[in-house]
Amino acid sequence: MKKSLVVFCAMVSFVMFWAPAALAHCIWAEVPSRVDLNSEFTINAYYAHPDDPLEERDKTNLSLVVFKPGQEVEQIILFENPNHYDAVVELTDTGQHIFVLERDPNRYRLTEIRDFSKSVAWAGQAGPILHDPVGIPLEIVPVKIKDLPDGHKEVTLHVLYNGSPVSGGEIEVFQSLETDSILYDEIAEYDVPADGMVTLTIDPSRKYVLETDHRVPAREVSGTGLAITEVRFRSTLFIGSM
Repeated sequence: MKKSLVVFCAMVSFVMFWAPAALAHCIWAEVPSRVDLNSEFTINAYYAHPDDPLEERDKTNLSLVVFKPGQEVEQIILFENPNHYDAVVELTDTGQHIFVLERDPNRYRLTEIRDFSKSVAWAGQAGPILHDPVGIPLEIVPVKIKDLPDGHKEVTLHVLYNGSPVSGGEIEVFQSLETDSILYDEIAEYDVPADGMVTLTIDPSRKYVLETDHRVPAREVSGTGLAITEVRFRSTLFIGSM
């Protein structure tokens, strides 16, 4: 009996220890900021905390689509690797492409977590990360970019929930350790004010994962699971090196 109690307590401690780590995860797809037309390139998709090493990153059910110029949407098949997913893609249309990654709704106790992510790529020409909202429930939309004297860029972001500004959350900023590194370091956290606008500075030689979340009562969201009381929307914007 005593041994069983010890094992039970150990299991409870394990669950309590790892649960916060699981909640800290997010999804993102790493897409080059510019690619050549009709030339294959690789997209890597992750479910992890951005500063986790590759061997500690997890797998989950992810789907990826691309919004082509003119808003045509195409599904992209992701292939499973031990700690991430990837896809080989070839773009045939000149202009801006927005990739949207989505995770199947996932339950944690009485909360349902819904993950989304966006990445921007230009094919056949260079261009900014500025774009209109694509319509995912929670999204970070770049609305203004200013070049700074030191070569960095000042980026203004708009956080939207169902198309309207949302406040009360934060944007966590993860910057890649090197230009081509898959490892990131959290360098800043910004409160989102009432108008949903946040301005930050980025180094165009690095990659960034910007993460935010928003919680709403389950009664305000359709399609939630049994006994769910809250839905946590979590969304990222990936910015590739420019």
